[in-house]
Amino acid sequence: MNCTECGTTLEQGTTFCPDCGTQVGAPARVAKAAESVPATTRPTKTCPYCGEHILEAAVRCRYCGSNLMGGSAELPAQARPGTSTIALNAPTAPAQAAAPSIVIQNVQAQQPTHPGFVPGMYKNPALALFLSIIFPGGGQFYNGHAGKGFLVLFTFWIFGITWVWSWFDAYGSAQRINRVGF
Repeated sequence: MNCTECGTTLEQGTTFCPDCGTQVGAPARVAKAAESVPATTRPTKTCPYCGEHILEAAVRCRYCGSNLMGGSAELPAQARPGTSTIALNAPTAPAQAAAPSIVIQNVQAQQPTHPGFVPGMYKNPALALFLSIIFPGGGQFYNGHAGKGFLVLFTFWIFGITWVWSWFDAYGSAQRINRVGF
């Protein structure tokens, strides 16, 4: 004799399943039976945007979040025999609607501008700050911003605040270069 809920083999005379606690002889719950169906046996389709396998009745892809109803409010493909379809209040698409094009995501389209660029290790913000403190505009030259370096170098003796500004700018620019690459 087997349990109607979990399928555990039971001994004669037991009134409750030792694994799930179901009363022996009680009818199986329908919701539990539907949950026990493995995902591989449910009807699936391929997402036209990311290519992942999703449930056939899905309206939105669980991987890329794309709306599978599309701008023309297409209905999902007809369900396979034995499955139910959810009716939506949307107009149907033409019989020969064009299939959506596949969009490849997360692909680097071009090489970085600096071949040796490694994020977080390209410019040292502390070194940029140090160079800017000991030599007005030095941090800007180190970061590759020669225009700002010359501006600070030629104006720090007239406006002392430009030298102090260069400390913050050199440090912040080095961090931005590490994050963005320029």
